Amino acid sequence: MANVLLAWELGAGLGHLATLAPLVKGLCSRGHRVFAALRDLSRAEGMFPGCDVSFLQAPFHSRRDGRRIDPLRSFAHIMFCNGFADIGELRAMVAAWRNLLEFVGPDLVVFDHSPTALLAARGLDTRRALIGTGFCSPPDISPWPDFRPWLPDDSERLLQAEMRVLDNANRVLESFGQPLLQRLGQLYGEVDENFLMTLSELDAYPDRTGGRYWGVWPNAGGKAPEWPEGRGKRVFAYLKQFEALPQLFALLNELKCPTIIYGDGINPKLRQRAQSATLRIETDRLDLDRAAAECGLAILNGTHGTTATMLLAGKPMLQIPLFLEQGLNSRAVERLGAGLKAEPNRPEQIAVRLMRLMDSPQYAEAAKQFAAKRGDFSTDRQIDALVERTEGLLV
Repeated sequence: MANVLLAWELGAGLGHLATLAPLVKGLCSRGHRVFAALRDLSRAEGMFPGCDVSFLQAPFHSRRDGRRIDPLRSFAHIMFCNGFADIGELRAMVAAWRNLLEFVGPDLVVFDHSPTALLAARGLDTRRALIGTGFCSPPDISPWPDFRPWLPDDSERLLQAEMRVLDNANRVLESFGQPLLQRLGQLYGEVDENFLMTLSELDAYPDRTGGRYWGVWPNAGGKAPEWPEGRGKRVFAYLKQFEALPQLFALLNELKCPTIIYGDGINPKLRQRAQSATLRIETDRLDLDRAAAECGLAILNGTHGTTATMLLAGKPMLQIPLFLEQGLNSRAVERLGAGLKAEPNRPEQIAVRLMRLMDSPQYAEAAKQFAAKRGDFSTDRQIDALVERTEGLLV
């Protein structure tokens, strides 16, 4: 029996827990002791049913008044805004992670979007693996690519920011007597495995070389969708609150398509006003595989797992991204020809592009072609392979 520590430091939502859940189940069933140091413990127990997991609170950057970079244009910017800008805070978080690592004594640490935890583990005698979307696992290159290359060139300042984060990281490593970094990418390159839980077409680093893509799986469980009455294509939406959401709801009610919206974060008063005979808003988890199979098109915020699920089901999408990673996912779908992107504060644009998706068969055809190319993808097979490879790291 081995000790395995799962570390989740940055990001929000159930996607991180959903990615870890099959790995936890597989490791527990094989007799290993699993510790889970998680950013958000509020729904952790329900995501790992029947598993004997030791839960711990993950150290993470929580200061609201910290220094920010806007817009974010590289992974170094993300690190800067999440603790790497301040030496004192970074040293304290690294110390907290090192104390946690000493307490657990892991044979293997699996890092999900956890740059500070990775820094803390540098030089320690434990095996390391990355898990997460390509966005969370940048390649070992320097400088890191610009996430927004369509903006005016700012390569010099991007490099300066990366060097500042590198210098802060090395000053903390030096204080703990650990090997210094020549480049930030070493944190992500010098690991024993990188589980890229995405599709190659959705990788935030499309020029990555040598990556192995393990695919995705939706949040396990959830109830079957109950479609309301209506006419035309079934519409499935998975949305958070955004500025133009009331206008989108009004448009969907006007179209009278049978529509299900999963929106546990949507304002309750807006939910109540928007419900109708043809539009149902759910706050309980839904079976996303079944929703993808039964809908005609999807409206999403660009969330990674749901986007991939819809692509594998061959369904076109309107993407309304709210954050950087969601925007990158949305652009990838546009490159595939399987959907369109709209801004969350532009209701007219949302309406025009939704109608284009409704009326133009080219998007549905592109999505079907993508799904046909991926027809041999098996979630169960990939989960078995993931657990097998992870256990192989313990030998």
